[in-house]
Amino acid sequence: MRLPRLFSVIFAVLSVSLLVAPHAGAEPPFRLSTQIVDKANALSGQDLDRVTQAVDKLYADRHVRLWVVYVDTFSGQDAEPWARATLAASDLGTYDALLAVATTDRAYAFLAGGVAASNAEANSLRRNKIEPALRGGDWAQAAVSAAEGLDTNASAAPSSSSNTEMNWVGLLAILAVIALAVVILVLWQRHRRRKRRAADLAAAQRADPTDPNALAAMPLDTLDDLSRSIVVEVDNAVRTSDNELTLAIEEFGEKDTTPFVTAVEAAKTTLAQAFNVRQILDDTVPETPAQRRDLLTRVVVAAAKADRELETQREAFAALRDLVINAPERLDALTQQVVDLTARLAPSEQTLAGLHQQFADAALTSVAGNVETAKQRVAFADQNITNARSLVARPVGSQAGLVDSIRAAESALGQARTLLDAVDSAATDINRATAALPAAIADIQNGINAAGTQLAQGNLSQAAALSAARDAAVKAVAAAQGTGSTDPLGAFTDLSAADADLDRLLDAVTEERETAERLRRAYDQALFSAQSRVRGVSDFIDTRRGSIGPEARTKLAEAVRQLQAAQDKQAENIAGSLSVAIQYANGAASLAGQAQSLANQDVAAAQRHYSGYGGGSSNSGAVLGGIIIGNILSGALRGGIGGSVGGGWSSTSFGGSGSSGGSFGGGGGRF
Repeated sequence: MRLPRLFSVIFAVLSVSLLVAPHAGAEPPFRLSTQIVDKANALSGQDLDRVTQAVDKLYADRHVRLWVVYVDTFSGQDAEPWARATLAASDLGTYDALLAVATTDRAYAFLAGGVAASNAEANSLRRNKIEPALRGGDWAQAAVSAAEGLDTNASAAPSSSSNTEMNWVGLLAILAVIALAVVILVLWQRHRRRKRRAADLAAAQRADPTDPNALAAMPLDTLDDLSRSIVVEVDNAVRTSDNELTLAIEEFGEKDTTPFVTAVEAAKTTLAQAFNVRQILDDTVPETPAQRRDLLTRVVVAAAKADRELETQREAFAALRDLVINAPERLDALTQQVVDLTARLAPSEQTLAGLHQQFADAALTSVAGNVETAKQRVAFADQNITNARSLVARPVGSQAGLVDSIRAAESALGQARTLLDAVDSAATDINRATAALPAAIADIQNGINAAGTQLAQGNLSQAAALSAARDAAVKAVAAAQGTGSTDPLGAFTDLSAADADLDRLLDAVTEERETAERLRRAYDQALFSAQSRVRGVSDFIDTRRGSIGPEARTKLAEAVRQLQAAQDKQAENIAGSLSVAIQYANGAASLAGQAQSLANQDVAAAQRHYSGYGGGSSNSGAVLGGIIIGNILSGALRGGIGGSVGGGWSSTSFGGSGSSGGSFGGGGGRF
């Protein structure tokens, strides 16, 4: 039994030894003999031709030499130090660049020195051209991209032909054309700016000036223009209103013009506040943009408020003046109304007597005194009409009370008309209520039954209100069945009120149950999704635990916690708990997705590491799965390959962003 166990231990030790052993093809830095050195056999014959052509073209265009070297490994060194040591050993100078690639290490360095326009240009070329080609294993294209990228500076070299002299006449003509173009451009921009500013002001004037939110959306210049225009317009309106009010007081007296005096004084006060703020804006003390916007908003809102205080009385003021001007015609029309209503009094008395014979007094309570009251209103109107005619005959300025008399007559005649109309429609209304009463009782009974069903199901937040509404409906039905024949209109009114209240609560309860059902379905869906994702990523980590680091496991643990919180919250079965449970479930699903993404990255990093060391056997799969030799890849996650595996990837390995470029230093060179 001990012999197999001994073989297992020996096999494990050998596996680890193979992983940490240095590569047989390691290359220390060395002196380059030619511009293209391929010790890793990375280039085919056709690839070598491509690289050679690119390197030769770069030299022909810019007299810049690009040196390219491929090796298997950098002999345990970081890529950039290895490349700099090779560069120094090869006596490369200012007009030389070096691309060094370790195909097995999958590391590289690109030193552009003074050849590139800047370090930023060299980094961009390395990151966007060279590194993607290396990542795809296209060794030749990486060198071609480096040569072509450096060659782009060829067009930037100054040309001797560009230094030809210009004669002064031509130079002055060009300057004159440029100056004219600048003047035209400035004038056009000013015109366009004025036109746009006018359009913005027109749009701002259509907005509600009392709405701070609408004002907040306006540009500051537009708000300034609006504040200037609105204070002028409102000040004109206040001045005009004040002048007209002076004449109206002389004509109608202070009593009838009191509302207008109040409105004008309030508008003056509010407008004064707007002018005070405008003064702050126009003084020599500068404000910040935020302070200026606040002050401008206050100006516009105050001025608009003043304008609306006047506007509320505009129609009433116009009506007051028209009432006096057209007083004779108005009094003639009112006299005709007195005649018409007087003619209706006797027929209405007969109609009311007939109603008393047909229905109980309780059904006619609302109209029993209508005819007598209408007689009083007609008599009162007639007295005021007579008084108004005597005032019309007086000279202007001594007609105080005329407006009050006309308005009193109008109001009294209007009430008399309403009283008589009610008597005429009472029979129709009562008969209609009598006919509709059975259907109304049946309808509210359906509501009572529905309320009972909902209350029996339980779990309602408005159970008490629904129970009270159902009891009120039951009482209204009982009252209608008892008094419907004597007071059908009253019974119908009570039933309608109880039915409306019951229907409102039934609608609310139905909506509450539908909402709860929707939340239940949403919770079930969210819970299923979360459980599936948590279970999937947990299985993934379990079967690859030898290669997955703490970040993914932490996300998974938090996902499990939130999943349990979702189930616990749902079990509380109280209002609002389902919404919270759904949030927890969605959070668990999201965290599980993050854990899966992190785990995928860990596994991919470990697999790249093993493939770089000739891995890929079933034994390496067992190591990745955490089956044998524990977690030997703990140093290869997130921070780059390293730790327990021998060697390490430099900052310029694929996916990195290590610095490159800069000056080589020293002197001399080769040709």
